[in-house]
Amino acid sequence: MPKIPKVVICGLQGTGKTAILEQLIYGNHKVGSEVDPTIEDVYVANIETDRGTKEKIRFYDTAGLNEQKVTTLKHLFSSVDGVILVYSVTDTQSFKKLDILRKEVDRAKDKKELPVIVLANKSDLTDERIVDKAQGEMWAARERIKHYEVTAADRRTLTEPFVFLTSKLTQPPNKSSFPTASQLARKITSKGEPKAEKNVSEC
Repeated sequence: MPKIPKVVICGLQGTGKTAILEQLIYGNHKVGSEVDPTIEDVYVANIETDRGTKEKIRFYDTAGLNEQKVTTLKHLFSSVDGVILVYSVTDTQSFKKLDILRKEVDRAKDKKELPVIVLANKSDLTDERIVDKAQGEMWAARERIKHYEVTAADRRTLTEPFVFLTSKLTQPPNKSSFPTASQLARKITSKGEPKAEKNVSEC
């Protein structure tokens, strides 16, 4: 069976991680609805790629981190294939803690390529906004990761980041420029059968 990529979604408490997944997968999140605190949940979803295919992804929804405990996800970072960092544009602390989360990802990935994206949630709450869009984009540009402004209130805002991440995680391997063994065999036979070689024992 093909491997199902694993993605962990993390951020401080109240940033809307569970709401994002619920809206993306089921389309049933209602603004203002009560959401039970997450301990650790797993979601499996079929996400479309930029190649027009649908791929199965396993999402690990983690407990909201408080300001002191931002290193508790280290064990997950070392075992997943992708990371989604979430902050709320209405919460300065959630944005500031991206630096620490990013450093923990870098420590845990052990030199492997680990796609990371950052979601600026609650972008629809313009009256409550504290973190400017430019701040988020500058941070992401410095870290060389994709930054998306989203809102769990509108499923359409979630499409682009999850399509991008899924496409990265399931990218087919590059075709090698070197001919395969079967290709070499076809080239040989197309030029005529090679002469049989004598065994050493026959000489």
